[in-house]
Amino acid sequence: MATAKKKATAKTKAKARKAPAKKAAAKKAPRRKAASKPAVTPALKRASEALNKLEKGLVAEQAKLADARKRVAAAKAKADKRMSKGAATASSKASARVKAVRERIAAAKKRVFELAEDAKVKAAQMAAKEKLMAKKAELAAKAEADKAKALAKHASAWAKARAKADAKKLSALEKKLESQVKSAEKKAAAKLKAAAKKASAKPKRKKAAAKKKAAVKKAVVKKAAVKKAAPKRKAAARKKAAVKKAPAKKAVAKKAAVKKAAVKKAAPKRKAAAKRKVAPKKAAAKS
Repeated sequence: MATAKKKATAKTKAKARKAPAKKAAAKKAPRRKAASKPAVTPALKRASEALNKLEKGLVAEQAKLADARKRVAAAKAKADKRMSKGAATASSKASARVKAVRERIAAAKKRVFELAEDAKVKAAQMAAKEKLMAKKAELAAKAEADKAKALAKHASAWAKARAKADAKKLSALEKKLESQVKSAEKKAAAKLKAAAKKASAKPKRKKAAAKKKAAVKKAVVKKAAVKKAAPKRKAAARKKAAVKKAPAKKAVAKKAAVKKAAVKKAAPKRKAAAKRKVAPKKAAAKS
């Protein structure tokens, strides 16, 4: 008994373990889509109605044919030639009508089949068109989403590159401004130092200026004395020059007189020599 109970409990546990797996399998099983009914066009509807009417008419004609055949059988049983002949004629007419109705039914069925197939084709075309439009809309939405992502990515990359470039420009400008500020500070310090030196050198400059003024005054006094003594010096120099020039003038006058006397003495000699030169020329010309 104990072993049987243990087996029963083991079986129940195994069933409990297997149950969730079945449920999971049932969940994973894909649902079957219901077969889409073909669209009923007005022409197909009219053809179906005409076929139904023909089928009903066939049933009625078949009943008439059966009745006519019964009459033929009854007339044959009675051996009534006239009655059998009329029943046979009625039966043949009923049979012909049944045949005609069947032909019409066959044509109607063919028409219904063609219209149904045409409706299926049109329905398939419409479904394909709808699927295409839905896919197009889906792709357009996806494209817009991808475009937004790509633009956002590009914008972030552009913003990073622009921020980097701006930071570089700002750093260069900051260095330039710092150098300008340092140079300005140096210039200001140099000016302050020069001003301090100038302020400390003012007493020395005053002494030097006083000395310069005294020297200028002395020079002015000297120039005045020189100017006063200049006429006396010029007069003395003139006297000395006149004394020196007097003997020189006398010597020059003597030399000029000697030259004039020599020229006067040499003049007759020159004239005689010229006459002597001219005489032979005149004699040659006369001969």
